[in-house]
Parts: sequence; C-alpha cells; structure tokens
Amino acid sequence: MRLVSNSQLCENTNHVHLTLLYFGHAIVGTEWTGRATDINMSRLYYIVDGEAEIFPDGGTPISLQKGNWYLIPAGCSFSFSCADHMEQFYFHLKLCDLDGLDLLSAFPSPVALTLPESKTELLFSCLESDALAEGIVLRHEIESILITLLAEHSVRLESNRFSPVVVRAIKYIKRNLSAQLTVAEIAEHAFVSTSTLTKHFKAELSKSVSEYVNDRIMFEACQRLLKTNLSILAISEKYGFSDQFYFSRRFKEKFGLSPMKYRKTAIM
Repeated sequence: MRLVSNSQLCENTNHVHLTLLYFGHAIVGTEWTGRATDINMSRLYYIVDGEAEIFPDGGTPISLQKGNWYLIPAGCSFSFSCADHMEQFYFHLKLCDLDGLDLLSAFPSPVALTLPESKTELLFSCLESDALAEGIVLRHEIESILITLLAEHSVRLESNRFSPVVVRAIKYIKRNLSAQLTVAEIAEHAFVSTSTLTKHFKAELSKSVSEYVNDRIMFEACQRLLKTNLSILAISEKYGFSDQFYFSRRFKEKFGLSPMKYRKTAIM
C-alpha cells in the first residue's frame, strides 16, 4: 500500500474563509456617481444591462459592460459614474486568512471575466430567499468565479503563516476589539513583552499593532454602517471611542468620507 498525504495544504486551506458581507441588486442611472475607498474588502459586480465606468486611482478606466463580471480587489480606491442606466448585482466580500486581511488584494487592479452562461436566475432567486441551501449554492458560485479569475489572471494567493505570538494577539484583538485596547494589554494576553509583540507585527504584518487594531475597527464600523440602523453615536460607543466626533474624524481620515456620507453612498 502507498499512502500520500498533504496535511499542510489542509491546514492552510482551513484557515481561509470566504465571507459574503453584502449582496444586492440595483438599477441605477446618472445618480450612480461617487467614490469608494473600501480598502479592507473586495467588490464583485455582475452587469445585467446597461453600462457604467469605474476609474481606479492611478489605473486605466474600466467600462462595466452587460454580461460581464468585475472584481475590484481590496486595496483599490476608485471613482465611478453612469452616463445613462445600469442594472447590476453586487457583492461585498472578503477572502480571508487568519489575520482578517483580504487575500484578494493580491490582484493588482480591477479585473473582468466573461462566462459562457449567465447566473441571473440564480442571483434573483437567492436575492429573495434566506434559505440556507440557496445561500450555500450562491457561495459556491462566487467561489467558482473567484477561482476562475485567479486562473485567468495568473494571480497566486499566498497563505500568511504567523508565529504563535501573532496568532494569540490576533485572537485576543478579535474578541476584545476596541479603540481602548493598548499594546500592553494585547502583549500581556499574548504572553510576551510589548517590544516583542511590536517586532512580530512589523515583521509579519508590515504594520504596527495599533494600525492593525485601527484597521479592524474601521472595517467592522463600515459593516455596522451598511448593515444596521445604529446611530453614529452607538457605533462609536460600541468600539470604545470617547465621542462620536472623534470617531467620525478618524473614519474620515481612513476613508475620505464621513460615516454618514459613507452610509449613503458606499452600499453599491
């Protein structure tokens, strides 16, 4: 008997998960214009009818055409506009490793995909359902589209492998996410000194502990703005800010929009 196994592949794959943050359908006109700066998540569009344009920062304008899928990866800020009308399905999503950062940022710029058959019927049926089975089917379709995009554009995903120190710190941050978190508190629960924790974050995540905490807070705040009717005050209090004005200032520094304006314009 010959037995071959690959436990490392299993371990790497089990750390990765696709999160569908938002799924919707929209018919828009010339009012579909603005700017998006969602650096912590990716967007996937399917154009049912009409057309529009997106203008990636520092990149080539892309025409959104009927029948095509488009991925705008995490880390890509862009402007958008519609000259007449466009019907679309849109997804906000993250393909994450343990660190919570979107692996789809491996795409250097937005990309397009033309598939031989439309998924319009499936998308409409899932839009009007909360059945788990249909959700699983939808998730499978999105995963299939992402896999095809990765293959077509020769993009290789690299699973981040972290030291036990960083793993313990990330888990503690997720459970206790707050602007009041200090490096000292996180280091204590990761069983290391603050200098050791800081060194590991810089080496393994290319950012400081405070920057990582701030990124996580701002991403979670974005989701609250999109998915709930919580007031700006309630969201700021949930994440430990001393007042909503300080939270709003920090949010605008990160995304270029106030929380209220983000809530109004960032949904599609």
